[in-house]
Amino acid sequence: MPYVLGIDIASTRTTAATCVNTGDGWGVPEPSWLGARGPAAASAVFLDDDGYLLTGDAAVEAGRSAPARLLTGFHERVGDDVPVIVGGERFPAESLSAVLVDAAVDQAAERFGEKPQHIVLTHPVGWGSFRRELLRRALAEAGFPRAALVAAPIAALHAYLAPQGDVTAGVCEFGPDGAVVTIAAAGVNGWQPVKTVEGVEPGEAVGKVFELAHGAGIPPQALAGIVLCGDAPPVPGRTPCPVFASSDPVLTVATGAANIAARRDLPQPGGPASNAVATVETTLLPRVDVPGELTERPERPPVDITPFPLPERTGAAKLLSRRKPLVAGAAIVVLAATTLLLTLTTREATADKGPEAPPTTSSSCAPGTPGVTSSPEGRC
Repeated sequence: MPYVLGIDIASTRTTAATCVNTGDGWGVPEPSWLGARGPAAASAVFLDDDGYLLTGDAAVEAGRSAPARLLTGFHERVGDDVPVIVGGERFPAESLSAVLVDAAVDQAAERFGEKPQHIVLTHPVGWGSFRRELLRRALAEAGFPRAALVAAPIAALHAYLAPQGDVTAGVCEFGPDGAVVTIAAAGVNGWQPVKTVEGVEPGEAVGKVFELAHGAGIPPQALAGIVLCGDAPPVPGRTPCPVFASSDPVLTVATGAANIAARRDLPQPGGPASNAVATVETTLLPRVDVPGELTERPERPPVDITPFPLPERTGAAKLLSRRKPLVAGAAIVVLAATTLLLTLTTREATADKGPEAPPTTSSSCAPGTPGVTSSPEGRC
């Protein structure tokens, strides 16, 4: 039975949904059971002692006894310079994300007896072309060269709202680090993100949508709706526009991704509304059979550093800067004093041995007094 698969890899959990073609068209998306106790599974990978990778809830369970081998939070690290290291092995973050995709595909294939016809995978809305290209290549190496990438809030909108007409809608994605609020506009290329704000307090997320819409010159009542997904709080009592939240908002993004994947197989009569989904996919990720060269990482702007003279030291700091010269001078004084003391001590020891004959050198000094011993230097 032909079907398509939508996958959402969030920071803490992975969800998936399928759409089945019954012959009369594509059915309603249904969740694909990935977890041990529910449709959602942990976004985690565990490397065991034999080098095998466990995914999802099984990885978390194995990580209780060996937490150093448990990998989480890697999907957000796609594009980082530093790879994920565990057990002495290096793993690019995008390759670990591809492992989760492969596990979700295997779960669906076990249920339907075959692999999906199409796969749509979501990614954070802030990703640029470099990160998307890295993930696309990792998916191609894992055996999914034709998988499509769509931003998570765009997929969430496709769970409820078709991009028809010149309308604007909002999305609130709730996660462990707060809410990600996005407003998107519908056009000839489907839904396109307009403005995104991260780290919003969950209780202020819906109000932030109205604030962003107001900044774009759109009154709140003109919004086509607001979609809540993730760990969404209770829906507000009254809002100026419709609010969409399912009984399990965690599955909303994956459901929208499955809708996008299913509509790719529908006959395209040629209108803007019918081409909207296909266009948004090819805009975000071109489908190619032979990958081209990977683009370079975007250059960082140069940093202009203006040199400046250091202030002259004063007070104790100025004295400390002269510590070495002062020590050298003190050493010279001590050496001279030691030499003089040794000379005097030697002369005193020589004088104690008895009288010596005066030197025969001529001198202008007066003759010595009888009965008095003269010193070697004589007396002037």
